[in-house]
Amino acid sequence: MRYWFLVVLVALVGCQPLTEIRNDDLITAVGYASISEQRGRTLEEKRVRAMRASKIDAYRELTEQVYGMRISARAGMEDQQLGVESTDGAADGIIRGAEVIRSYPVGDSFVTEMQLDLNKMERMKKHGEVYQVPTNQETLF
Repeated sequence: MRYWFLVVLVALVGCQPLTEIRNDDLITAVGYASISEQRGRTLEEKRVRAMRASKIDAYRELTEQVYGMRISARAGMEDQQLGVESTDGAADGIIRGAEVIRSYPVGDSFVTEMQLDLNKMERMKKHGEVYQVPTNQETLF
């Protein structure tokens, strides 16, 4: 009896994965903001603004991951010579259901870590008014 118990136990342990299984429906993003560059009369006011700015930066990163990024590039030519070149990028979309995992200061910066469950975002579309992704052609940053 003891022998069979050990055989079953070894077989079950052998079925365990060695690494954690990654959830493909879970997206993570990190946002950063400088504390000293924020407007504000006191250090605490600047810290709060940096915390909010880092959260918006994390949302921007989530938006880029979910909806992609539109890249616009231009190159000019004058007298058969390459002139001014410019490249712009933009991302726009609606993110619902993202959760802040951690928000903390690091030196003069504030860092916010967020995660988004894509299944949760899909479920949340049913509970509220859904807007189409803007087709604005202007560069957002």
